[in-house]
Amino acid sequence: MNFDVVVVGSGAGGACVAARMAESGSKVLLIEKGGRARPQADAMAAVAGYYSDAGFTTAFGNVLLPIPTGRTVGGTTTINSATCLSTPPAMLKRWEGESGGRFSAKEFSTYIEEARSILKVKPAPERTLSVSSRLIMMGNHAAAPLERCEDGCSGEGRCCFVCPSDTKMTSEKAFLNPQASNPNLELWTETAFISFEEGKPVRVKIRRMGETLTLECGTLVIAAGTLASPYFIRGAGKGLSVHPAAKIFAEFDEPVRGWEGVPQGVGFEDSADESIRYEGVYTPPELAAMTMPLEGSQLREWMERYDHVATFGFMIRDSMRGSVSYPAGPARPFIRYDMSEHDVRRMGAGMKRVAEVFFAAGAKRVVIPLNRPGNVLESKGDLGTFDPDSIKPLELQMMAFHPLGTCGMGRVVDHNLRAAEGVYVCDGSVVPESLGVNPQITIYAFALRLAAHLSAGGAS
Repeated sequence: MNFDVVVVGSGAGGACVAARMAESGSKVLLIEKGGRARPQADAMAAVAGYYSDAGFTTAFGNVLLPIPTGRTVGGTTTINSATCLSTPPAMLKRWEGESGGRFSAKEFSTYIEEARSILKVKPAPERTLSVSSRLIMMGNHAAAPLERCEDGCSGEGRCCFVCPSDTKMTSEKAFLNPQASNPNLELWTETAFISFEEGKPVRVKIRRMGETLTLECGTLVIAAGTLASPYFIRGAGKGLSVHPAAKIFAEFDEPVRGWEGVPQGVGFEDSADESIRYEGVYTPPELAAMTMPLEGSQLREWMERYDHVATFGFMIRDSMRGSVSYPAGPARPFIRYDMSEHDVRRMGAGMKRVAEVFFAAGAKRVVIPLNRPGNVLESKGDLGTFDPDSIKPLELQMMAFHPLGTCGMGRVVDHNLRAAEGVYVCDGSVVPESLGVNPQITIYAFALRLAAHLSAGGAS
């Protein structure tokens, strides 16, 4: 069975490349390990069904760091918060310099703008902002609506658990659906990519419906994600960057009803440390009961008042790099990541800043994300006794988002994302450094750039 192009993975990188190549006349096969996502009333059901490893993908080191990614058509774009922030211009100029001009900051910026247009990126409308977002803007006037990819969002608070109204512009909605009637594009779901042999043609081995198949194609694009793609690429797996992140819970006298409105509706940058970004978050009660760093009667008390609890989060641009290896094969990556003392202090500074903003907005008390006694601050005065420098890495209650860099451009793949003869990589793994901003626009721009390169003949 022959195709012009085989694309592995339907997230921001894979769906975009597949759609563009099919639109240009190539016969394209897009394979996706997961199935199609459907909205779920219970957040736990969505996590179990559409997150990789049912949400249990975790990095190990001096911290315990869960890293959620998507395993469904649309990849992580189906279960993210829809936030769209452009690549920092200074980074683009740096990549240009490091490439000796083979990467063009100006050209890449045109693809960023194209992606923003296709995804209908716009600031979160005021009518969709949650009470948590409004409280943050009350406590910090620098907070402003974040730009998001949506088309008619009504603020149902389920972005990370499959949009119930299908208004989030996922990679499926933005790129695959418009090509649904194009005979050049085939999508095979619940199909596993096994291996490839480079050359002309590229030979691709997959497993579908219990059967192992071998295909031939002119071009293979691996877009299986930062934590999966390195398994298939020689010399890949190092250079992993993430955005360590945490959230603060705050109780208010008035009802908050966090499930109403866009969870990640507003954000702001840290005025003292540009490596810290603050963005909204909402955790449904069925997940909050497991992730809030409380126990026993104290946890029960907070959960009984959960409709009066606001949440807000932050993430840092990390200074460390981890690695991914595969002792049990591509389906079970082993992720090694150690957090630096400097980044631990940044996490402490971030949680203190959010607590300050919540108290300024009228919070009665807050829970800071530390697994240790005294993590409930009963008043603003308690902030004076909280020392961010006292935090030990394993005390942090956190997650990490936006894994990047394991097939970094200029290090593993070249500046056209070529990994071998006829083989390219196009997902977060090619981003050469920690961005400090939500990366989906950057990944889409890389995909648009690669599609244009391949359509023009694919010369390296």
